[in-house]
Amino acid sequence: MARSLIRRLGYGLIAVLGVAVLCFLAEFVVPGDPARALAPRAQSAAVLENIRIQLHLNEPLAVQFAEYFANLFRGNLGTSYVQRQSVISLIAPRLVTTGWLALAGVVAEVVIGGSLGLLATLYPRVRAAVSTVNLTLLAMPQFVVGLILLLVFGFRLHMAPVTGGAGPAEIVLPALTLGLVGAPWYAQIVADQMADSLSSVYVRTAVAKGLTDRHVLRHHVLRNVASPVLTMIGMDLGSYLSGVVTVEVVFGWPGIGLLAVESLQNLDRPVVMGTVLVGAVAVVVFNLLADLLRMFVDPRTRQDPA
Repeated sequence: MARSLIRRLGYGLIAVLGVAVLCFLAEFVVPGDPARALAPRAQSAAVLENIRIQLHLNEPLAVQFAEYFANLFRGNLGTSYVQRQSVISLIAPRLVTTGWLALAGVVAEVVIGGSLGLLATLYPRVRAAVSTVNLTLLAMPQFVVGLILLLVFGFRLHMAPVTGGAGPAEIVLPALTLGLVGAPWYAQIVADQMADSLSSVYVRTAVAKGLTDRHVLRHHVLRNVASPVLTMIGMDLGSYLSGVVTVEVVFGWPGIGLLAVESLQNLDRPVVMGTVLVGAVAVVVFNLLADLLRMFVDPRTRQDPA
């Protein structure tokens, strides 16, 4: 088990370093001049060149690459070109805001998807209806679901705020959007795992021993369903923390995804690279935590692969 975790941690670190390298190189492929973005009305080439010198953009790519990774290993993500603040100080509050949205979104999709999966398994008569709902949700892009919820509950029924923000009232529609979009995947996993568990030998043995349906469902069926669901939760939390760009833009949620979009528009390279790197770390960390929880819930996953 320890070897498996160390191996996965090593793969995660390699992945983060790979993302950092690709992100750094990609920033120089994106068209545009950060100096021109900072001083759009500047007519003098000397002014623009002075800005490039201040931002170290005149240095060779190899030198910028070495400086970036030297700072990165010291925990320094750089300074924003536009706001002249450290990237960490800009990302930290946005990451907390996105974290609340990610948590609420995962809760919503687990509740909605888990309920649909339970209905489809325990009540065969509604299986076709559940499949229709799942296919409909899968066919709808995330921004379409968000816009529909915003138009209906925000502008039409006036049940939710439409001006953006990060309060308890503002989080409902973004979280519901994430929940509806992610629910079909959880519904399918729960339905498949429950069907396999209900037809297994150990469940039939438990029923033959006279155990109640509730006891069998709680202690034998749902325990096996929990393992893949925990893996999905870890993946979703990591991906959501890396920035739910579409949802944050649609609802004006001031999270890390919206910060990345704004920084990309301003060609603020340090902030863009910082948001991508923090997102990569979040994916690795939460996938590792999901593996730990899965090993705790399902002892079969503790065996190291041959």
